Amino acid sequence: MIVRTPPMGFNTWNTFGECYNEEVLREIADAFVDRGFLEAGYNYLIIDDHWVMEHRDPVTKRLIPRPGKFPNGIEPLVDYVHGKGLKFGVYSCVGARTCGQKMGSFEYEFTDAEWFSEIGVDYLKHDFCLRPEKSDGETLYRRMGLALRDSGRDVVYAACNWGMDDVWSWIRSAGAHTFRSTGDISDNFKSFTDIFRSQVPKLGSTASGCFNDLDMITVGMEGEGNVGSSELCSEGVYRIQFCVWCMFGSPLILGCDLRTVSDKYRDLLCNRELIRINQDRECRAAFPIGFDESLVFCRLLEGGDIAVLYINISDGDCDMSFVPYDIGLTEESGYKLCLTDVLNGERFEASDIMFVPVPPHDCRMLRGRLEKK
Repeated sequence: MIVRTPPMGFNTWNTFGECYNEEVLREIADAFVDRGFLEAGYNYLIIDDHWVMEHRDPVTKRLIPRPGKFPNGIEPLVDYVHGKGLKFGVYSCVGARTCGQKMGSFEYEFTDAEWFSEIGVDYLKHDFCLRPEKSDGETLYRRMGLALRDSGRDVVYAACNWGMDDVWSWIRSAGAHTFRSTGDISDNFKSFTDIFRSQVPKLGSTASGCFNDLDMITVGMEGEGNVGSSELCSEGVYRIQFCVWCMFGSPLILGCDLRTVSDKYRDLLCNRELIRINQDRECRAAFPIGFDESLVFCRLLEGGDIAVLYINISDGDCDMSFVPYDIGLTEESGYKLCLTDVLNGERFEASDIMFVPVPPHDCRMLRGRLEKK
């Protein structure tokens, strides 16, 4: 299975932690459709930890969905999700137990992959907790990768080892389609800025087939939920987060409650021009440019287009800049760079230096191309 562009969907962890059940998940599936998320491209509904018991079936050795959450088993929910035009994802772990102390897949990878295939799973998030001390993470991820490939069903394999063991250097060869390269995100400015800045040296590790996952998006949570924070994020701060995830080509896995997220954040998360940058079919890596602490990024897009993202993490207004020479454009080339803000339509052009005003704790995402002078 080849995953051509970053997966898009929703994961239960950020909002619900372990506090979800079949009824809640059916409502989330409804919200995918009713609030425009499916139309925008989000199509994976993924349940995270705490969905299975602490033991296996003594006869079949299969995982057991928690009866308090799924009184009729997991299959009716899978059918409901598929009936909405969505795809269904679950969570497991390389260890003997998950991070939440439920059954993991250690030494049962082929059993679990076969069962996931039978019930219609389309996506597996595979975590990194409670593995034996002597185990090799690379081998464990290869084992589940092999099991999924042999299961008879196309399943997106999302490896979540938190950036351990230089994961970016080998995870593609293990059969994974996405890989987590950082620790867990929280719903505050410092958390996600630390995450994305830590990944600048690794921008080249993401490409079609296997994408660097910056973790689940907190846009629109506004301090609520399982990873909430007393430090509420402003609209500009959330705009930075979503634009960075789009620019860096990260999977877009939402963590806010799709049923109740405000219209303004739904509109941001469903912005077609930003998503088009994330889903660009050439899947080229972004790269840092400019003078402003490397917080100006460029990305070459299909059809000759260019995207530029300016990020102002300071507390004051800033005229941010870069020299087009740094993306390969010289003054003598006979071309100028013409860009348009994808959110407000403002137009910029330059052949020597490009200044863009950016409010504090906010960003500007521009898209355009080279034009003859």
